[in-house]
Amino acid sequence: MNNLSADIYLSIVIRIRNDDHGGNMLRRMQVSLNGLLEQLERYRIESELILVEANPPSDKPLLTNIIKWPDRLRYCTIRVVIVSPLVHQRYKYSDKMPMYTIIAGNCGVRRSRGRFILPGTIDALYSEELMAYIASKSLKIDERYRIDRCDVNRDVLACETLSEQLNYCNKNVIKVNGQSPQPKVPWWRQSLDGSILPNLHTQACGDFQLMSKHYWHLLRGYREADFIGAYADTLLSYASYAMGVREVVLKNPMCLYHIDHDDKFVTTIKTEKLPLEDWFFFSFLPVWLNKKLLGLYRRFLILMGYKIKSHARGIPTLEYGEARKMCREMVAGKRSYIFNDENWGLGQDSLEEFVISTADWDRGYEA
Repeated sequence: MNNLSADIYLSIVIRIRNDDHGGNMLRRMQVSLNGLLEQLERYRIESELILVEANPPSDKPLLTNIIKWPDRLRYCTIRVVIVSPLVHQRYKYSDKMPMYTIIAGNCGVRRSRGRFILPGTIDALYSEELMAYIASKSLKIDERYRIDRCDVNRDVLACETLSEQLNYCNKNVIKVNGQSPQPKVPWWRQSLDGSILPNLHTQACGDFQLMSKHYWHLLRGYREADFIGAYADTLLSYASYAMGVREVVLKNPMCLYHIDHDDKFVTTIKTEKLPLEDWFFFSFLPVWLNKKLLGLYRRFLILMGYKIKSHARGIPTLEYGEARKMCREMVAGKRSYIFNDENWGLGQDSLEEFVISTADWDRGYEA
């Protein structure tokens, strides 16, 4: 890889697999990439797009071979990294998981060259105000940038131009995944488990966590121990906070539009029932009170050492309460905020790579 440029500003990492996840995946990805590349070129952002093809199906072509790419890009280099089925099969549950998204994402992050790194998704559109802000090159090395994710109607895929798509998105938001208000925690709960946490923007945070390469590498990426990767993005948020990185929440009209699709990740996680859980629903009590009683019972079991179990697609995964406990311990300095060893992101592996398009700066020219 030619690396004559001394200042690659932005690396965007997207993990992909040709399995039509969520339905109409090729169209979602084409719309997203067209918009992203158009903006990177128009705002003249020296950048690279890294596509990590993870465990590609043997009976289908690589997605990167069927995407329609622009003929000429001056500002964005497009790289592809292949995580082969042989690498995928080294891991437990490889027969149940078509792609280990966390490991694939870390793989791209580790191989990124930009000063700032943004793990992205295959079905996102970025507001013009957001891209203009990134193009201003005012990002700081010790800040992690977050943003609201606006879920939009999938009919946006019928729009042809980026201008039409963004206009449609602005008028057809299904849900805004914004920052939650700081919850009020009773003093007695604080004394029992130290529940106070800084109110970071963790809603849909995995879709936009923009941070310097310096801190991505110091933190060694997302936590790889959980094969499903539940709450890995939340853990990264609090790990970076514990390390001293300040969270900056970019405000509307800067936002990310997420194209709605089927088989959403949040619908796959199931939490097992607590022992005697059904006893905490009484027909003569209002629903809110039943939920309150169950919540107190849940907290009591946790304090007594009971481990609540969650799974997704039959694979054990991290439960919300345990993830929150880990965040509290990191912030309090009771556990390390670094989860992975020095081989994070398949650092020990020499993976197949190829380049689809080379930007002018990557050829050693003046852009």
